[in-house]
Amino acid sequence: MKKTRMLASFVIALAAIGCQSAPEKHYALQAEVISTSPVRGLITVKHGDIPGLMPAMTMQYSVADTRQIEKLQPGDKISADLVVSESKGLLEKIALVSKGTGAASPDTSQHIPEKGDEVPDFALVNQDDKPIHFHDFRGKVLLVTFIYTRCPLPDFCPRMNENFREIQKQLLATPLSQADTVFLSISFDPGHDTPAVLKNYASIYNKQAKGQPSFDWQFAAPSEKDLPEIANFFGLVTQKEGSQIIHSLSTTLIGPDGKIQQWYDSNDWDPAQVAQRVAELLLKT
Repeated sequence: MKKTRMLASFVIALAAIGCQSAPEKHYALQAEVISTSPVRGLITVKHGDIPGLMPAMTMQYSVADTRQIEKLQPGDKISADLVVSESKGLLEKIALVSKGTGAASPDTSQHIPEKGDEVPDFALVNQDDKPIHFHDFRGKVLLVTFIYTRCPLPDFCPRMNENFREIQKQLLATPLSQADTVFLSISFDPGHDTPAVLKNYASIYNKQAKGQPSFDWQFAAPSEKDLPEIANFFGLVTQKEGSQIIHSLSTTLIGPDGKIQQWYDSNDWDPAQVAQRVAELLLKT
């Protein structure tokens, strides 16, 4: 049975951030521990609604003091102070409320992509107003990430696109990489991100130096109807807050056979390492 749960890493995005830095905000949090990593300074918790910020979900946070999570176990109930800045969420003042059984409660609300999962033939419309399907890219290495054009945080959607640009630079030394690699940035804001909007947005990132080979990099969006199924398959969590969207990060490397090779749920993956993995897959084709 496929493992499922809702997971997001550093997914806080404040509404109405605009171009100026937003002030730090504090929210009281009651949660159940799913897992801890004191070495990395991370804790994954399942919490209820946080009024004014986000709905109930399971999320991964950095912690201010790793000593506060060293003795915590799955299933423990905690209280904490969630400190939200412009680019991340941090848990402080973590306190044990009650001990659990050592096993976290199951949460089956979100699919977690796993290696070997076959990607369905999802339908999208790209920046040229052309219908495309995932099966169109069979036989090629496909890199998929999720963005929306109004994203105000540089470490989120813009960083994913910059990572794609860096991967392309790294791959220029790999024979046939331009012909056999496809990049796909999918918007989860189809109501706003029309083909015309995506085409303009794509022009910001999809630029090549004179004489440099270009990659097939498409910007696309699904229909509103299809978005929940696509988001769920790729482990993407979104919640609208006015004109902004609270969202997780999801980048997936898909092999020529249409099956997942690797899934990245944060913004700290290394483009050079991903480029190396793409090159390895290309050598096998």
